[in-house]
Amino acid sequence: MGQASGRSLVAAMVSGPRYLLSVWPWRALAWAMFGGLLSAIMVIGLIPILVAGWSRSGRTSIWSPLLEVQCARLSLIDEAAADRVRADVAAARNEGRLPSARQVGYVLFSALITGPCEAVLAGFVMIVVGVMLAAPWLVRPGEPINVALWVIDSPRESWIAAALGVAGLIISAYVLGAYAGGMARFAVAGLSDPESLQREVIRLEESRTALLHAVEQERRRIESDLHDRVQHRLVALALTLGIAENSHGDDETGRLAADAHRQLDDILAELRSVLLGILPRALTEHGLIAAVTDLIGPYPLPVSADFGATETPQRLPAAVEHTAYLVINEALTNIVKHSSASAVAIVAGRRNGLWWLTIRDDGRGGAALRSGRGLATLVARVEAVNGTLTICSPTGGPTEVRMRCPT
Repeated sequence: MGQASGRSLVAAMVSGPRYLLSVWPWRALAWAMFGGLLSAIMVIGLIPILVAGWSRSGRTSIWSPLLEVQCARLSLIDEAAADRVRADVAAARNEGRLPSARQVGYVLFSALITGPCEAVLAGFVMIVVGVMLAAPWLVRPGEPINVALWVIDSPRESWIAAALGVAGLIISAYVLGAYAGGMARFAVAGLSDPESLQREVIRLEESRTALLHAVEQERRRIESDLHDRVQHRLVALALTLGIAENSHGDDETGRLAADAHRQLDDILAELRSVLLGILPRALTEHGLIAAVTDLIGPYPLPVSADFGATETPQRLPAAVEHTAYLVINEALTNIVKHSSASAVAIVAGRRNGLWWLTIRDDGRGGAALRSGRGLATLVARVEAVNGTLTICSPTGGPTEVRMRCPT
């Protein structure tokens, strides 16, 4: 609470009697006086402000400092809210969106209605409470003073007035604070951009999409370099070793060439496995169904695959295709290693802008998404394409891995 009270008048008021000894009552009074001053300035300059607002450049140059002043005034009451509004104003200024109809309405309402009321309120508090507190020093024999309809003409009454002045000072501190806190909420509603959160969400969505696209492009480049350059050179080297093996027969050089040839074949097999994990050529050129067909071809268990309308009327987005391929590849790997299954079924479909995938095996179950392992590492990747990844695997099976994402 202590930290909150250092940033907000309302938080300071609910913190207890310490509010009366803090600077916040004085800030509330300054808010009211500031409002009256701004009201006078706005009334004097209202016509030039409205005339200059006909052009876009004029609107920005005139309204930007006006709104900055309002933010400075708001910081007297709620510093955190003022920072948020100031950020909205800066963003709108950079994008040429100043002012909005809401901001114009608030500034005019503040200048023509609340500003004069605040000036009267501040003046009343300072004059009436000030006179009552000073009554013991102002009242002299034969020289009474008036506080509204009360004529104070004796020392006894002057000390009663001073006591009432202390009570009025305390009440005024809370009344001014409550008024300023309420008007600060109104100022935040009037000055902030109600669509700023939506714009930030859109910006983050676009940024994430651009990042996924950049990652996909880089993955394609790496796969292309490995496939078209490294793999081709290794194949050429394998041919050379094969020629050397045939030329030297069973002598020592031929045996060394044959051994190197076998090791190179293992390297090529490993490279092909790496390429499948990075970005299969079938996936980029022909789509998810073709890539999964290649993947399950050498699989040691019978796998049935039904992709339904996955590629109707067109293929899935590239990011979704690659994510789905990684999920299927990881799920099949886990089934071979851990499930003791005898068959696997892959079912997918597409309907009303949603693509879904289910991978089901008849193994012993008990699988779970464990942090940092297996499918759990792909959860964030699926979420990056606005999808969800879940697993249902009761003890004894069956196990189902489900992926859902919009297309």
